[in-house]
Amino acid sequence: MTMHDRGRARLRAGLGVVGTLLMTCGIAAILFAWWGTAHTGYVFEQIPYLVSGGLLGLGLIGVGGFLYFGSWLTKLMEEQRQTAQALRTLLEERSAD
Repeated sequence: MTMHDRGRARLRAGLGVVGTLLMTCGIAAILFAWWGTAHTGYVFEQIPYLVSGGLLGLGLIGVGGFLYFGSWLTKLMEEQRQTAQALRTLLEERSAD
């Protein structure tokens, strides 16, 4: 495994971990916003919970989802490169015969 391959694997793992953490934090922010909204009867007290927790949570889930999707795409590209390299090697061996 070359240094470039290790860097790619580290990037893919990092994207997946950061994406998962951001999505988890987003879900937690939405749950905290729901909890704060559910425990007050006044609308003027509910709106800040919804804006700060709900919208922040949705943003974190969106960004985390994109990062996790990027990790998945990086894995697919890596597998595709390996398959193409194996196919290229087989074709070169076949044409050498």
